Amino acid sequence: MTYASDTQALLDQRLKTTGWQIAQTVALGLMAACLALFGQACLARARPIFPFIDQNYAAWQSGYTLVLLVIGVVWVVAMLQKISFFQDCLQRLRIQQRLDEQYAIRAQKAEEARLAKQAAHADAAVAKALPLAARPDPAARSNKFDY
Repeated sequence: MTYASDTQALLDQRLKTTGWQIAQTVALGLMAACLALFGQACLARARPIFPFIDQNYAAWQSGYTLVLLVIGVVWVVAMLQKISFFQDCLQRLRIQQRLDEQYAIRAQKAEEARLAKQAAHADAAVAKALPLAARPDPAARSNKFDY
C-alpha cells in the first residue's frame, strides 16, 4: 500500500466513525429528552410518597431543571464538537483527494518527459548511425554563388 492510500483509508475510517458518534450523540440526546419529560412527572408523583421531596419540592424541581439544563448544554457542546470534527475530516479528505490528483498529474508529466527524452536519445542514436556522406556537415558553409 502507498502512503496516499493509507491516508485515504484512515480518513475514510475516521469519517465513518465520526458519523456513528454523531448518531449516538443524537440518540443519547433523544433519550435525555424523554427522561426529562417523564422525570418531571415522576418527581411530581413521588412528592406525596417521599416526605423529604414534599417538604422541599420547589428546591427539588429547581435542581432537576438545573441538571436538565446542564445536560442540555453538555449535549449541545458534544454535538458541536462532533460536527466540527466531521467537517474537519471531510475537509482533510478533500485535500487528500486534491493532493492525489496533483501527484497523478505530476507522475504523468514526468512519464511523458521521460518518454520524450528517451525518444530524443533514440533519434540521436539513429542520427549518429547514419553514414557520414548522408549526414549534412553543420560546419560546411555555402557561398552565395552555389547553384
